[in-house]
Amino acid sequence: MTDRPTGRPRTIDPDAVSLAALRLFDDRGYDSVSMDQVAAAAGVSRRSLFRLFPTKASLVWGGLEEFADRLRAALDDRPLDESGSDGLRAAYRAAATFPDAAVETTRHRLRVIRTNPTLDREGAPRIAGLEDRLTRFVAERDHADPSDLGPAVRAAAYAGAAIAALTWWAEHDDGRPEDVVDRALRGLA
Repeated sequence: MTDRPTGRPRTIDPDAVSLAALRLFDDRGYDSVSMDQVAAAAGVSRRSLFRLFPTKASLVWGGLEEFADRLRAALDDRPLDESGSDGLRAAYRAAATFPDAAVETTRHRLRVIRTNPTLDREGAPRIAGLEDRLTRFVAERDHADPSDLGPAVRAAAYAGAAIAALTWWAEHDDGRPEDVVDRALRGLA
């Protein structure tokens, strides 16, 4: 007879698993790390790992939803009489205010994405709806047609600047991410 643990099965923390994977990817290179190595580093079975994260890329992109949710909520909270540029800057600042527990994970995530351009294919569909939301936000605030070039360009410029600022922050460890994003977006105004 074998000794089997009794009681509830151990709960696996997806954030801890993701952080273990991101540390490996950041240290050894994304393409050099296997899912078996991730499972071992996280202390979970391969089966549990794939149940939580069906692909290696999903380990990297897992935190995007929380950022996007914070950005959408911040956009919804902006006053209607505020300009599109001011509203975007404030919303991106709010979205980039990561909980303290997520700062290290976010830093690793951004560095892994920067050094592995092939990950963009997995992330692109996840942010497509957000781009439309940003364009509509700018058009509404600036009393423009959402199908016009201006709102689309302004929204894309702010999105690109925010991503560049966050990536720079991940590489330089210079202050809080929300402050770096705010500095970058003030430069666009």
